[in-house]
Order: sequence, then structure tokens, then C-alpha cells
Amino acid sequence: MSSVHFVEVARMGNQPVVEVGHMNVKEVVVSQPHRGARLRVFARCTHGQSAAPLSMATISLSFMNKIARPDSEVRNLLTQLRAAYPHGEQLLFFKVKDVNAGSVEHVHVNTWRELEPLWTASLDHALWLTVDGTHNDVVKLLDTIREQDADDSDDSEPAKISPRNSGDAHQAAIDFRNELLAKNWPDGKRVAEMAGTGSVSNPHQYAARLRSNGELLGVWVATERAYRHPDFQFDIHGALRAEVAKLLSVLPRNEEDRGGWRRAFWLYSPHSLVDDKIPAEVFSLSPQLVINAAKQQFGGELDDHW
Repeated sequence: MSSVHFVEVARMGNQPVVEVGHMNVKEVVVSQPHRGARLRVFARCTHGQSAAPLSMATISLSFMNKIARPDSEVRNLLTQLRAAYPHGEQLLFFKVKDVNAGSVEHVHVNTWRELEPLWTASLDHALWLTVDGTHNDVVKLLDTIREQDADDSDDSEPAKISPRNSGDAHQAAIDFRNELLAKNWPDGKRVAEMAGTGSVSNPHQYAARLRSNGELLGVWVATERAYRHPDFQFDIHGALRAEVAKLLSVLPRNEEDRGGWRRAFWLYSPHSLVDDKIPAEVFSLSPQLVINAAKQQFGGELDDHW
């Protein structure tokens, strides 16, 4: 029996809460209906994973922020489908067409049992979205996600939805972020020093220009009110690698990943498209391999290999 990872966002009071889990498809099919509004993103497991990868949690939460927007395709579809569910709760199924744009395709089934043959017959590694609850409750859940996303946009924390339990995706993201920051990545001033350039009055200007031009990845550190720059981008002499710009051109853009942490998590998490190695470590020896992996995940039809 195949198994799946899921990332779930539900509403607790005025707060959206997230839960990450793993189950086999049989458990999904026979699971009891959920009470209240809930969004769930599913992905089929690969390589015998028993826990949802952090990259999936991060990407799924970013996707849910997109579908929470007032003009999102999911909201429009919910409005169109509302007449079909005039009484009580609805359970809707969608296949995610483009995770970066929040684009989905409505799957015309009404139960998990009807979805299972389509799911298990699928040869790709697409994400699937389910929506539980009454129309009004689901809309309220989307509104709370959007409001919290707006509140957190300046700080750019790696996971913006609050956890249901300690130790879940949000705490794991914070721990992973702190682990990466412990590498003491160079700030803007240090980047300019390594390049032998920079303004005395504004030493961070050089790195800011590179980030704006898509030539350098920076991650926002709220406690420092400054950017740090992952070290895989520099060679042993401190020079910026020429291939970095090409890699960044196929990863999510700055406007899609304002704090840079989504890209950093992807680059520093083991990935099956680079033989379960860490892309940032592979990049120094085989940059094109990492670029190709990024193209497969972010550059075209969604076929994520978690």
C-alpha cells in the first residue's frame, strides 16, 4: 500500500494552525470526516521516508499563502462550486498544477475512495489539495492565513503559520534556520570585502545590488535586520561563483520568497534529484546537476520528488 505525507492547516479560534504527518493511502481513504475547515496538501512518499521532508512543509505553507489571496484560483473555484454544496460541509479535491502560482485543477470526485484509483495510477509526484468544511468556514480559514501572512511579511520567518504542537513544522523550521545561521554566512559588508569593492558609507550596497539583479541569494535575519548570504555561492577565494545567477534564475524569485528561506531550505536539505545529497554541497563540484534539479522542481510542470 502506498503512503503519503501531508501538511494540514486548520483553524483554531482566530489562529491558523499547522500539522505535518505521514500515513498510508488506506488510512486516508477510511479516515473520518473532519469537523470544521481544513486544508491539506498531500504528496506521495519516496525512498521509504517515514516523515514529511522539511522542504515539503515549507513549499506547502508557501502554496497555502498563495491560495489564501483574495484573487486566488482556489477562492474562485470555491465560489463557483458553492451551489453544489448548499447544505453542510463539503469535501473538495484538487490537483496542484503550479505550486508557485497557486494554480490547481478541480478533480471531479466526491470521496477518498473515488480519488484513490486516480492517485495510485498517477506516475508523477504531484501535490494534491483537499478542502474540508462549509464554504463560509473555509473562506474564514483562508482569511486568517492571509492576515497572518501579511503580519509576518517583514520578518520573513521560515514558516508563517503557528504550530499546533511543539516540535512540528514551525519549530523544525526555526531549528533548521538557526542551524544554518550558525554557519556564520557572510553579511553584506563581508561580501563586498571578499569582492574587493563596496562603499565606505554603505558597505551593504554591493550585496543589495547583486540580490536585486538575481546574482546572489540572501536570507533575511530579523534579529539582525540584515541579510546573510549562504556560503555555497562563493569559491575558496571568496569570489562569487558564475553559475549562481543561472541557479537563481530557475529557483523561486525574490518576490515569491521574500526572505530567501524557502530557497535556502531547499538548497541545504537532502534531495532525491541529486542522489539524496544536499544541493548546496553538490553545487561546488557539479553546479549543472543542481541547476537541472531546480528546473525539474520549479521550472515546469509540477513533478516534485520529495
